[in-house]
Amino acid sequence: MTSPSQTTRPSTRHVLLGAAAVLVLFVLLSEAKLWRPGEVFTIQENIQIAEAQAWWEGRLDLPERKWDSALFNGRVYSHFPPMFSILSAAVTPWFGGVPHWAVVLLIALPVPLLAYTLFLRRAGSPMWAALLALGLLFGTSMYPVLEKTIRGAAPYNVNHTLGVVGLLILLNEFYGLRRTWLMGAGLIVAALSRQLTLAFAIPFAWAVLQGPQGRAVTGGLAAAALTAVIAIGVPLTLNTLKFGNPLDSGYMHIYNDRPEDGFSRDARAHGLFSAHFVPRNFYHANIGLPKLHRIEIEGRTQSFIRPNIWGTGIWWTTPLLLWVFVDFRRLWRQPADRMVLLGAVLASTALLFYHSTGYQQRGFNRYSLDYLPALLALVAPTCIAGWRAWVSAAMIGWSVVYFRWLI
Repeated sequence: MTSPSQTTRPSTRHVLLGAAAVLVLFVLLSEAKLWRPGEVFTIQENIQIAEAQAWWEGRLDLPERKWDSALFNGRVYSHFPPMFSILSAAVTPWFGGVPHWAVVLLIALPVPLLAYTLFLRRAGSPMWAALLALGLLFGTSMYPVLEKTIRGAAPYNVNHTLGVVGLLILLNEFYGLRRTWLMGAGLIVAALSRQLTLAFAIPFAWAVLQGPQGRAVTGGLAAAALTAVIAIGVPLTLNTLKFGNPLDSGYMHIYNDRPEDGFSRDARAHGLFSAHFVPRNFYHANIGLPKLHRIEIEGRTQSFIRPNIWGTGIWWTTPLLLWVFVDFRRLWRQPADRMVLLGAVLASTALLFYHSTGYQQRGFNRYSLDYLPALLALVAPTCIAGWRAWVSAAMIGWSVVYFRWLI
């Protein structure tokens, strides 16, 4: 197995075959049904759909209280970032909700296509681009999150998937022509789906100041300013309209008037973000080993390994990411890669301070999707060079087996 030549441009035929292979394998390996005609998601699956319907009625509050909805001054609101609400608003008037096909077409299917395009750009080989894309799709927490998105459209999974879509758009253009408007669109989609992905404003701002190819910096600055207004201004405006304070995201209000649990106690005692949570979150994000359970059956003790439901370490489940440490000095020396690395470090560090681990998540770590695509983009060019190609292929193989079959 050899690395691709960076000077040889792949033929259009090979590029299209690689894309087709990714799509076909995505369809074949996905357990969730991609075609469920007549299925329409409503407030029963996702309160953001009800929020979109409320907007059409000139309201911000929801008609009923669901789990993880914000109760404030006697009214119920969605506290989730608004990207899916915006998408839902475009289709709910005609379907009474969000059809299953719309979730598949607008949210799920862009992931394999954008992943393949990104890795083709980074690796230069359609074969490796396809393998790396499949590694992201089936060898990371992307797989269980995508499955749950397609099956039930719950806000947690839908928002993570949209966040990845936004990051992939941003990274594709960052490592391409660096058109500000397209990078900005990716950052907006990501930040309005998962707030902490705003950390990738670091590579975005750096690219704008460098000046995209064939365009003056002043035009880029105007597009960047508009991106900032939307990515930051829209959530702050909604916070003000719902909760009376631009800095009140509504997350604390989900614990109002509902049975107390560990996360609500933690949030009330230490706040939504606190250094108190760092040790716990660090363990579950980086190690998070399975649990060993012993039970007595007919007088005999039997042991079973069960996946961790609080959060599972990314380094042993997706070991391809370990190349980040091997290549750290190289990444740091290259300005563009350094900016992406800084964005990933900032997003992952901020998550360590959050009062929740992402529970329940059986054998995976959905919060890692806020930065994991960036780490894979960083290692893609060199993880396939020489002898590393064999090691990387084995790493991807283990990850796919783990996420697709073992859990």
